[in-house]
Amino acid sequence: MIVTDFKIAIRNIKRNKVQSLISILGLGIGLGSIIVLMALIVHETSFDRFIPGYRNVYRITFGQSCYTPYPLAEEMKKDFPQVRGFFRFNQANNIQVRNTRNEAGRNQEFGFSDSSIYRILGIRLISGTPANTITEVAISEKTALKYFGNMSPLGEILRVKLNTDFINLSVSGVYKNFPANSTLFPDFIADIKLTEKLFGQFKTSLGEYGAPITTSLNWDLPAFCSYVVLDKNADKEELVSIMEKYRELTKDEKAKEKKYYLQPVNDIYLKSVGLVQGFQYFRTGNANELKYYWSISLLILLISVTNYIFLTRATTTDRLRELGIRKVLGASRNILQRQIILESNLMTFLSLIPASFVIDLGMSLINSTLNRTLTNEVFSNPLLWLMLISVVIFTGTISGLIIGHNISRIPSFVLLSGKTSEKSKTKKWDYSYLIFHFSIFIVLVVCVVTVTRQIKYSLTNTEGINPKNILISELNSPKLKSSFTAICNEMEKIPGVVKTAGSSFIPPFNSYLPLTLANPQGEKMRFDGLIMGEGMTDMLNIDVIEGSSFTAYQTARMEVLFNESSAKKYNIKVDDNYLGVFHVKGIVKDFHAHSLHRLIEPMAIIQQSPANMGLVAIKTDGTNDKAVISRLRELFNQIDPDEIFEVTYLTDQMKGFYLNEKNQAKIMGAFSLLAAVLAIMGLFGIALISIARKTKEIGLRKVNGASVFEVIYLLNKDFVRWVIFSLFLGIPFSFYIVSKWQDRFAYKTDLSWWIFGLAGLSAVLIALLTVSWQSLRAATRNPVEALRYE
Repeated sequence: MIVTDFKIAIRNIKRNKVQSLISILGLGIGLGSIIVLMALIVHETSFDRFIPGYRNVYRITFGQSCYTPYPLAEEMKKDFPQVRGFFRFNQANNIQVRNTRNEAGRNQEFGFSDSSIYRILGIRLISGTPANTITEVAISEKTALKYFGNMSPLGEILRVKLNTDFINLSVSGVYKNFPANSTLFPDFIADIKLTEKLFGQFKTSLGEYGAPITTSLNWDLPAFCSYVVLDKNADKEELVSIMEKYRELTKDEKAKEKKYYLQPVNDIYLKSVGLVQGFQYFRTGNANELKYYWSISLLILLISVTNYIFLTRATTTDRLRELGIRKVLGASRNILQRQIILESNLMTFLSLIPASFVIDLGMSLINSTLNRTLTNEVFSNPLLWLMLISVVIFTGTISGLIIGHNISRIPSFVLLSGKTSEKSKTKKWDYSYLIFHFSIFIVLVVCVVTVTRQIKYSLTNTEGINPKNILISELNSPKLKSSFTAICNEMEKIPGVVKTAGSSFIPPFNSYLPLTLANPQGEKMRFDGLIMGEGMTDMLNIDVIEGSSFTAYQTARMEVLFNESSAKKYNIKVDDNYLGVFHVKGIVKDFHAHSLHRLIEPMAIIQQSPANMGLVAIKTDGTNDKAVISRLRELFNQIDPDEIFEVTYLTDQMKGFYLNEKNQAKIMGAFSLLAAVLAIMGLFGIALISIARKTKEIGLRKVNGASVFEVIYLLNKDFVRWVIFSLFLGIPFSFYIVSKWQDRFAYKTDLSWWIFGLAGLSAVLIALLTVSWQSLRAATRNPVEALRYE
């Protein structure tokens, strides 16, 4: 019996090739999207669960920060018997590395840790040993392949630049790549004590103002992630209360007010919101986003199933007599329903073919836009397979049950007449679903357009500053820093160069530099800070509204510029001696020193010495940039051949401020396309049903002289009316969503009426084009055939 039902199912799929193909593609797109989202959910909730005994592994947090002092974990191991092990970790991502063939890499994920990291995290050493001294480094499997190919890297030398000089590190071992669901992801792991050299980088970048900064590995440098392994019977609350004694070991009075906490390692990925401050060297997600993924998955499942039901109902119109004959010949309701459920499940399994392509594309899109690490490894998780099989069987079975239930209860003589006896309430359900479909589409279109406009506005509305045609190259070595003046002099000889200048930080930049001005009496005031050289305000077109900008650098007195906000808030005047120490050289017009996410704040700008510039900036007229970059590369190679030359446009640096928003626009664009495709599929099915109901009416109208246009108008008006009705739901809802989204920006673009008009017009056009194609076929059909329909 099953074999016979299966053959009938195959025959019906072949008989209705177009509708079957549309059903399979529509269901495949929906299922593929659902599977990708389920894979993402499983992946996001699996982080750090690969760690042996992960339930007993904790990261220590300090106040609202996950960074702790260097001695903390080691002292805990000495003081508390319930602490079974520990490791400390730090990582940089802008390290230069060269092998013996002088092949270089920049922006390497260079970690520093205690050797116990391998044992605690369960990372296997393929060969060699961990780095146990500051002259060694262990590397990942992929890094070994990158730098040494098929050769054994053990004992080979890597030249690593941790501050201003290259140091030689011997490769002590090769470890298995960290899993894709690991919050830590180093490609190199050096000895933890080597971080002293690393911390000197920030100190060096501040030039004249970096001397007071400590790089000592003591209680006053909270820069490490500290992990501890506790005994499974340890009283964590008691341990945390005893840990308060360590607060007294720091000199920072504010730090003494903070408290220590123990964060389970499997909570780090999704529950680190508010703990991430400054540079982040571990992966994090967002627990709230998982709710959206679940909601979107269920929404797509609902739309896909409903689309399939509409399309299948449309195709079963041609099978009513066949089903009626089977019923007359003795087929029970259960047999008919079983047949339809089998066909529905067969279609669902066939839809996995196009779904596989959607899965591949979807995983790539998620990784590139959301910066995730989703790989095919996630399909080794039994939970994902259980969810996948459940969704496929649920989709096929529930669709078959709904369709089969409606048809199997129709009397035999009605089926033999080719009718379904569907009532008007069914039509209302069809159209209500149409409203739901297009409301979602309108919301997505409005969101995509608004996000895109806001990003464009943020990149072009740089009030008080002009970042165009400015090239930036960092001076990352003492040789380059000492040659700053010579570099500027040479570059100003190149045609197309308008001006050169130097700085430690050039606005707009994304980070916030807290600058504290103080005097010997202990008075202090904190500002949003900048450290710039002579000529930088002119290069950026920052308007000096009172006084003047920096001239030649002077060691005799400390000169400072303030912005309007500082002058108004603290009543600062030109030529004042602020705090009795800082000579106010000028007041500049307020400008955007950071992204448009934050308001302009009171700012102080201090001058950097020409001998300590962190970067050189070159303003061009945009006509000869290739020659300018080429000459700058030559100068860098002449001065310091070991330094990797990199140059960027300041405007490109600004684009990174809004990377998250750009990625959101891409994701929303993908969902908008998906919504449009599914809307077309659903509309296609509803239109087929609607036209089938009006077949005889169409024939009668044509016999009585109705034109093709009049018939098309008759069939289209109901659909367009309900799509227009969806505007009244979609537009207010989309306005609310994008208004809330724009709250993240301190400065935002207007929500113009045409955005909502564009969304509504596109929805109407999609409806017209989808229905008109079928309406035209019905309108040009021979009216005699239509009159024979019943």
